[in-house]
Amino acid sequence: MKKIGIVTIHSDLNYGAALQAYALNQYLRNKGYTSEIINYIKIPNHPREYPFPVNIAYKLMNLPRFRRYRSFLKSSVSQRAYHSVEDMMTDFSDDYDIVMSGSDQVWNPTCGGLIDKLNPVYYLAFADKDKYKKIAYASSLGSYRFADDEKPRIKQWLGEYSHLSTRELSGGEYLGELLGIEVKVVLDPTLLLNKNGWMEVARPVGISDKYILVYYIDEIAECVAYARKIADKTGWKVAMMTNTAKRFPGVDINIPFCGPAQFLWLFANAQYVVTNSFHGTAFSVNFNKDFISVIKRNSPQRAQTLLKNVGLSDRLLTDISQVESLSDIIDWQQANAKLEALRKDSTDYLINAIEN
Repeated sequence: MKKIGIVTIHSDLNYGAALQAYALNQYLRNKGYTSEIINYIKIPNHPREYPFPVNIAYKLMNLPRFRRYRSFLKSSVSQRAYHSVEDMMTDFSDDYDIVMSGSDQVWNPTCGGLIDKLNPVYYLAFADKDKYKKIAYASSLGSYRFADDEKPRIKQWLGEYSHLSTRELSGGEYLGELLGIEVKVVLDPTLLLNKNGWMEVARPVGISDKYILVYYIDEIAECVAYARKIADKTGWKVAMMTNTAKRFPGVDINIPFCGPAQFLWLFANAQYVVTNSFHGTAFSVNFNKDFISVIKRNSPQRAQTLLKNVGLSDRLLTDISQVESLSDIIDWQQANAKLEALRKDSTDYLINAIEN
């Protein structure tokens, strides 16, 4: 079986990043490949900066969360760590048949750790094209569009790939036009594993009450307001994962400093989910949870596309007044059938890219 090294964003303390990295690698291992995440540790994009001694207190409070993230991915990453672009570009000679740029916004310079500069690592420029086969699975540039002076390098780097795919239709169309080839659009890696696969690595959180889980990216108050609407009808508690011990107004159960394994358990055991995150939406669909996806106005495309593809567009709400008319019944049989078809299409692409 072929040996595969994956380059993706995995070292940030971000649930979506950690879970998509785990999922792609685990799917490949489940298919019998020798696979691991190449342990390139990039500079954080937007590190939190606090004055002394607040910075010390913040680091100490977040130590449990940091350890949970590292523990979650420990068995997935390579033993050798690369701490800089220079290390990757000059010292990389690891024994892989294939190197793969994985998902997340690896092709978006604002996420690459180099302060709005193209990071060659995420375009696999460190790997000799005559030694390694190069594949992209669901690699995303988000809403970024390359400047004229960046395009020659992009064409050179991506021109060395044997197979290209991205996770957004708009990104696939843009890259296809730029490169003059077809770029496949595939599922986010978190959807390659089903609920049973995810529950193998979930870890419990001590909550006995029935709860509505709030998982937000910005706009906390808006998501909590939606959840309170549901709570008022059902009597369930409103629970929220946070990076602080302080409880947000309107939240009944504060759950601080969770890692990815606790994230999975909380989704699996929630009565209802309110989220404005794509990955929150994806896990709600994958786990067949009653849910509301609150539109994220600056980047709604991924959630819109997923929900449209599985026939659940009505779960994406743009105004809190829509809660009153939202159906209490979700046709999971139809949604699951559509998701399974999308999953097969994506995995067929991935296996073909590796084998052909």
